[in-house]
Amino acid sequence: MTENKTPSAASTLGSAQDRFDKAIQAAVSISESRIGVDHTGRQNRALFIYSKLISHCLSIKLILDKYRSAPKGIGLLDHFSVATLGRAITDASLMTMYIAQPSLKQKEWELRRTILYLHELFNRKRFLTASVAEADRGALPFFQTYETQKVKFKEKIETLAKQLLFSDEVIEELVTGQKVFIGGARGAAREAGWDLDRFDFQQAYLSNWVHSHPVSFIRADEQKISFSKPSEYQLNFCTTVLDIVLPYLESTTSRMETFTGSVNADPIGKLEG
Repeated sequence: MTENKTPSAASTLGSAQDRFDKAIQAAVSISESRIGVDHTGRQNRALFIYSKLISHCLSIKLILDKYRSAPKGIGLLDHFSVATLGRAITDASLMTMYIAQPSLKQKEWELRRTILYLHELFNRKRFLTASVAEADRGALPFFQTYETQKVKFKEKIETLAKQLLFSDEVIEELVTGQKVFIGGARGAAREAGWDLDRFDFQQAYLSNWVHSHPVSFIRADEQKISFSKPSEYQLNFCTTVLDIVLPYLESTTSRMETFTGSVNADPIGKLEG
């Protein structure tokens, strides 16, 4: 009688790496095939964030490959960075899907785009104000055009949102410059067809490593965290991160395969944007 053995943590991680590597190869293939192809502004924005997503994936691959090629069971396995990159992959996937939503009408995309511009403008003001002495701000082109840009974006958002029959309460929120996704991250995840309970768990879980919250370090002794001989916890944790991000990478690649490749693949796009 053959005894059934539970796969080791290293073996399970190796299998997850193989699946992840295959998905990365598919993503890189799509991305590289779009180089030199004319695309709309919306497609180009989505392709750029998609490239950012792929670079996060490749960074995880480098970390795991480094450990995989080290003497058995020995070597740095930076699960902290794997978690942080995993959260970044989820975020980049969500933004790519949000921008590359094929069902959008022209005004819906224009509203999304303008909200992103306003958010970028407000955030640049926040860090530039903090980093430049008040007496020197007048010499910076950003501060010279800030008020004009702010008014332009807010007026456009109000006009488009009214035309799209948003309530006054929602419009008030949209012009604050604090919104990235019109319906919030959960709304964008729902639109992408992702499981919301799974998404909520993953965002909350991986955030602990991004921000160095207690969950990421308070039980380090119990988890036998080691920077030279990774514990089973670290191996299993990396497997979990790969299991989290793999479906997002695959669904985003599927979207980009159909949404890009020619100008006509964008139902509403224009060359500018």
